[in-house]
Amino acid sequence: MKAVTISSLRTNMKGYFDEVSATEDVLIVPRNNNEDDAIVVISIKEYNALTETAHLMSTEANRKRLDKSIESLKNGRMKQFSVEDEKSVEL
Repeated sequence: MKAVTISSLRTNMKGYFDEVSATEDVLIVPRNNNEDDAIVVISIKEYNALTETAHLMSTEANRKRLDKSIESLKNGRMKQFSVEDEKSVEL
């Protein structure tokens, strides 16, 4: 995470955007000496990951299913399947 002034962002916008895109790091731009007024710049990859996580965690049913899957993985209860072979997938 990096914080830069708005003046620095204006002067070096392309460089900062290139850095955020390449590193998937977060860029914070404080405004008006108020933390709640700051702006965050993130890559599209990071944005998509955040929105996907929010969606997956949005319902109790999804959270329970993910917890169950993680627990199965930790306990070594996994099944290997091929996407091309739909018959091997148990629903």
